[in-house]
Amino acid sequence: MKGKKTGGRQKGTPNKSTSTIREAIAAQWQRYQESGQFQEDIDALDPATRASVMEKFAQYVSPKMKSMDVDVSHRASLTIEDRLRQLCGETDGDS
Repeated sequence: MKGKKTGGRQKGTPNKSTSTIREAIAAQWQRYQESGQFQEDIDALDPATRASVMEKFAQYVSPKMKSMDVDVSHRASLTIEDRLRQLCGETDGDS
């Protein structure tokens, strides 16, 4: 049948090579931090470079903030009773 998937990895199944690479990188990163070398390297940087590096690391541990547009316009809607009062010529204080 044309267009029908007949083999290969099923939707939602993780890619084995990607997960293997991620595990290897995570293990290496953990060894780097636990050795104390990471902190030494960070401390050796000049303040501007250290700030830049920490900013780059921050994107992996905290969500990025996005600006939002908010529509603050308000359109008053009348109830049926309010509309009937208007049609009858009544005001709010006449009821």
